[in-house]
Amino acid sequence: MEQTSLRSKGRKVGLLQGATTRFATWFYAMVRLLRVKEALIATIHQLKFRDLSLNDRDRLAVFDLKDEVFWKGMYTLTRAVFPGLILLRTADSNTPGMDLLEYYKNRTSVAILRSVALFDDQSLFGQLKEKDASGLLAEEDEVFGSVEEER
Repeated sequence: MEQTSLRSKGRKVGLLQGATTRFATWFYAMVRLLRVKEALIATIHQLKFRDLSLNDRDRLAVFDLKDEVFWKGMYTLTRAVFPGLILLRTADSNTPGMDLLEYYKNRTSVAILRSVALFDDQSLFGQLKEKDASGLLAEEDEVFGSVEEER
């Protein structure tokens, strides 16, 4: 909080935790993570942070914060879905906005198409398949169905 207030003109900005009941909050949390990137990096380089005893999960989080590929992947993902988030917020609001839905739907399609080449970039997202191929394959089977089911 100290570092975010220094970088946000005195305003304290914290992290968001995604709720399992709302799909979009995970992406809002990613956008917030990008917003406070510099503050997080400054925090992990402080002496009082280095004195903390970290468990394995915390060490992995610090490793991700230091990794530029992580930040580029996070940016790529949020850039592709951000117009979709605006579309969800517009559709879920109490104010009239039906005229904007088609516009944001088209903006979402354009953003996703613009990011397709980056999604196929092995240096950004290829490491995910290497780390947890079985978990990703199980998720893919759940979403698209398994090959055996198609036969």
